[in-house]
Order: sequence, then C-alpha cells, then structure tokens
Amino acid sequence: FASNHQTSSGCLCVGPAGVRAIMATVFPSNQAIVVGGGLGGMSAANQVLESGGRVVLIDKSAFCGGNSTKATSGINGAETKAQKAKGIDDTITIFTNDTLKGGAKKPELVKVLCGNSGLDV
Repeated sequence: FASNHQTSSGCLCVGPAGVRAIMATVFPSNQAIVVGGGLGGMSAANQVLESGGRVVLIDKSAFCGGNSTKATSGINGAETKAQKAKGIDDTITIFTNDTLKGGAKKPELVKVLCGNSGLDV
C-alpha cells in the first residue's frame, strides 16, 4: 500500500499505489459492526440489538466464542442468579477482596467490575 491520504473528516484512507480510496464519512448511529465473536463482542452486539439497533458481527473463525470458549473454569461474578438459585452465599465485597488479592492494580475499576458482575454474568 503506497497511497495514503487523509479525508476532510480526518479518516485515513489507505489504498494500493495509484488507487484513490474513498471512505464513507457518515455511519448511521443505529448500526454497528462488531469485530470478534468472543464474550466481549457478543456482549457488544447484544447491547446494540437491545437498544433497537442493527449489528453485523464478524469473527475470523467459523464459530463464535473466541478465547471465552477456553474459560473452562467459568466466568467470575458475585450475587449471580445461578449462585442465588443454588443458595451460594457470595457477596460483591468478597469478590472485590479476592480480585484485589489476586493482583488487580486499579481498585476503582475492580469495584465497577465486581459490583456489576452479578447482573452482567
């Protein structure tokens, strides 16, 4: 790719030598393209759909799941529906303390992660 130029909107267009790349500068606010079909990508796509938007999800594999499919020990959370249904007494405080003991470096982010985990999981 030898031909690069910047559009008036600030988008960098890259194309082969001698070919001018043209890029749309307006994308509908109710549409999204999500790259990656792991837990994060699926969550993002789901949020767009729940908000009434349209989404295209693209993954490099023939199936979705990404590295999330390798999380054989589960996805951590506190006060989840599954824990409540099984009578497991877990709290956001316990989860937060365990996460900090595990080496998390930003307590303010840990509080958000752990505090939202029950509904998110």
